[in-house]
Amino acid sequence: MSNTAVRYLTMLRMVPRFPKSITTTELAERLEDHGFSVTMRSIQRDLEKLSTDFPLLVDENKRPFQWSFDREAAMDIIPALDLPAALTFELARAYLSPMLPPRALSHLKPHFDEAHRTLLREKNPLGQWPSRVRVINRGLGGQRPGINADVLETVTEALLREYQCKLTYQARNWPQPEDIVVHPFGLIFRDPNVYLIGTIEGREGIRQLVLHRATTGELVEELVERPDDFDLDLYIRSGAMGILRSDEPVFLRLRCDKPVLNHLIESPLGFDQLTHDIDDNTFEILVTVGDTQDLRWWLTAQAMHCDILEPEWLRQDIEETLEQGLKRTKAH
Repeated sequence: MSNTAVRYLTMLRMVPRFPKSITTTELAERLEDHGFSVTMRSIQRDLEKLSTDFPLLVDENKRPFQWSFDREAAMDIIPALDLPAALTFELARAYLSPMLPPRALSHLKPHFDEAHRTLLREKNPLGQWPSRVRVINRGLGGQRPGINADVLETVTEALLREYQCKLTYQARNWPQPEDIVVHPFGLIFRDPNVYLIGTIEGREGIRQLVLHRATTGELVEELVERPDDFDLDLYIRSGAMGILRSDEPVFLRLRCDKPVLNHLIESPLGFDQLTHDIDDNTFEILVTVGDTQDLRWWLTAQAMHCDILEPEWLRQDIEETLEQGLKRTKAH
């Protein structure tokens, strides 16, 4: 392949989809980083030539000109999707559609559409999978809160570029919305909410900001101040995403009924879980977990199939909760 053809392909990969755009100046700088020394005038001529064969858009009202790909354009310059890749995109659409706002999904729409066309063309049995696979979230299935698309785009860009961001945010216990500067560390999707994990400028501690409570977002092009020892996985394992009742972990010993709770063997409650059979009908679990409200909700719900052997204080807490619930039921 000629050097010019390689430059054309490199340039096309740098052009974003509308409404985002890139200027000829920015293209010249990025091409220089890739070893292509070319003038802005040459880049302009190249783009004009490429626009006859590719769905490129140009805004000539600004100087330098700003270029983008048509939002609906199929990306024919990438390899054609094979069947497994097409199936992956189709299932990703099924899973992500309820989670993300329409504008965020629109960036992936051309890929989703191409995947759907690929599956329709194929007579292979894999092509029938999308009609035979569904994603069902556990729980009552309440409607997810809507997230402002501008906020989501701002937050994701800030995370990728390791920049701060400014949000207009209304916490549940705040009397009114406030403008805050956030140092973002990560995003956690925990049905039905999306949480931004980070710190707030001028305030102590790592916070969990529920994204649907933010109404505006703006990128602040200053680097995030992030603790060197922060790890998103360790943060989750600490129990921080539950409502912590205490900072002390709980050593839990349970006696569980088969087959109702057999799934705990395949999906452990913690990374150090140990399991052994008692008899044909019961098994025992030993595991260290966070002392969270979620733990209590789960133990209360499983009271018919699970005995809390240790710790004694937690067993008493669950017994009191069940007794109070029974009294309320009898009262009506």
